[in-house]
Amino acid sequence: MLTLEDALRLNPDLNPNLFMPSPEDVLRSLDEPPVSEWLHFIAAEHTVERYFTVLLFVPCAEKKPYEPPRSALFRKLLSLERRFQSIYMCAVSEPLSLEPREFWNFRWRGHNMIYDAPFFPWIEKYGYRWDENIAEKVWSRLASVAHSWFKRNRERFENVIAFACPDSGYRKILRHVSVDIFVPSEECPSEEETYEENVSRIYTNERLWKALEDVIMNLER
Repeated sequence: MLTLEDALRLNPDLNPNLFMPSPEDVLRSLDEPPVSEWLHFIAAEHTVERYFTVLLFVPCAEKKPYEPPRSALFRKLLSLERRFQSIYMCAVSEPLSLEPREFWNFRWRGHNMIYDAPFFPWIEKYGYRWDENIAEKVWSRLASVAHSWFKRNRERFENVIAFACPDSGYRKILRHVSVDIFVPSEECPSEEETYEENVSRIYTNERLWKALEDVIMNLER
């Protein structure tokens, strides 16, 4: 069974109170500080400070913080940001709904927000039961938070892209957000499902990454 010690090996700076290996743990966290306070902040307070050509929603990743990057995915995303400076990135996550770019160090109002929540059906391989009904409750609540954030910030962006596989929880969280372009448009390549780097393996796939770059370059012309 996946343990807190396993999670700390993956993320040495993990907040032990934010170790959430089961869907039940994630659902419960939505009503408990600091996650509940963060969700209120995202839904009701956070505002992007200036105008950007592109809002790019990206997947969260197993290794945190994202800056400095600890995963192949976020190394590539930060490199992309340096190339195209008119992009504002926002990660999509269970249990935080949205993780705006300026909080990718996971420090917020004195809280350590580094969490571990492998919110995928394959968590059953690690000794925890996946419950689709509970997962849907989580996605529904996080989708409401994302919608409120987007409604307040929409005028800051000309185009909205979501880098999210069609069957992913990320798209479920973005279900009430007006995304202009989803990348990829077709099914994602299958990869070995691993606790350590499942998301990074999928989203750094050469075909998926090129599709994202092509969309951004077309918008930047």
